[in-house]
Amino acid sequence: MPENLGEFDVIARYFKQLATSKGAFQLKDDAAVLEVPAGKKLVISKDMLVGGIHFFVDDLPDLIARKALRTNISDIISKGADPAFYSLGLSYPGILKHDFISDFCSGLEADQDFYGLSLLGGDTTNSQNDFVISITIYGFCDIKGPVTRLGGKEGDFLYVTGTLGNSALGLESLKNPERFSSLDERDLSTLQSFYLLPQPPFGIQKLINDYANASMDISDGLLADCTHLCKASKCSATLHLDALPFHKIGGQLALEDREIKNLLVRGGDDYQCLMAVSPQNAAAFENAAQTVNIRVSCIGALEVQKKEALCLLEDGIPSSIVPRGYVHF
Repeated sequence: MPENLGEFDVIARYFKQLATSKGAFQLKDDAAVLEVPAGKKLVISKDMLVGGIHFFVDDLPDLIARKALRTNISDIISKGADPAFYSLGLSYPGILKHDFISDFCSGLEADQDFYGLSLLGGDTTNSQNDFVISITIYGFCDIKGPVTRLGGKEGDFLYVTGTLGNSALGLESLKNPERFSSLDERDLSTLQSFYLLPQPPFGIQKLINDYANASMDISDGLLADCTHLCKASKCSATLHLDALPFHKIGGQLALEDREIKNLLVRGGDDYQCLMAVSPQNAAAFENAAQTVNIRVSCIGALEVQKKEALCLLEDGIPSSIVPRGYVHF
C-alpha cells in the first residue's frame, strides 16, 4: 500500500466505514441530511484542537482522535443531550501516511461505538504548518431542553462531576517531569492518562435534563468556567475550595505544594460538568447520580450578583488563590 494518501483515498479507505448513518450517503455527496426525531431538539457544538496547543503532535494518533471527539462530547452531554452525529475537519501538515490515518480512524471508531456516534461528513486538507482537528457535534435533547449556562438562580447549589485538575497535572508532568519525581511510574502514568484521554461523565445527561437549572462543561478550568456560568446566569458564587474533589494523587501533591493546588483549581481540560441545582432537588439529584455511578460533589452555591463573580473560601476564610483559568488569546 502506498505511503502517500490522497484526499479521496482517505475517504474511501478510512472515513467511509465510520459514516454509518443513512443521511451520510456513504460520504459520496458534499452534504448530509440529519433528521431530528419527534419530541426532540437538536443541540450543536464545535471545538477545534491544534497540535502543540491542545495535544502533542507525537501523541498516539488514536488518542489524538479520541480526545478530539471527547472534548466535543463533553459539551453536548453538559447540555443534557445525547450525542448522535459529528462532522470532521482535518488539516494535516506534510504527507498523510497510511499508518497514521489508520490508527487515527481506529480511535474514532472505538469512541463512536462507545458513545453511539456516527460520522456525517467533513473535509480533509493539507496544512503548511499546524495539525488542526475541527469537530462539529450534533446531539438530541428532550423538547424542554437544552440546559444552558444561563439558567442558574440565586440559592442554587453548585455541583461538579468526577475529580478536578487531573489533566492539568498530567500536562505539567509531561512538560516538567522533574516536579513529579516523588511519584512512582504507575501514578505518573495515571496522571498523564487524564491529559491524553479525557473521561467526560457520559450518562450524566439525563440527570442534567431532569434536575439542573444551568450546566456547562469544565474545559478552561473550574474557576474560569464557574465565572462564565455566573455571568451568563447574572449571579455570583461562593466556592468552598476544601470541598473540591481531587484524585488521591493530586490531593496528596497539593498538600505538599501550594502551586500544585493552584494548578488543580485553575487548570483546564478536565471535561467534567459544572451544574446549578436548586436546593429542593439536591437530594434527588445526588441519589440519581449514585444510581448511575457518577460522582458528584457540592462545592458551593450561587448568590445575588455582586461586583466579583466568585468568592473563594478555604477553611471558611477568603483564599489567596486568584480566580482565573485558561484563556485562548
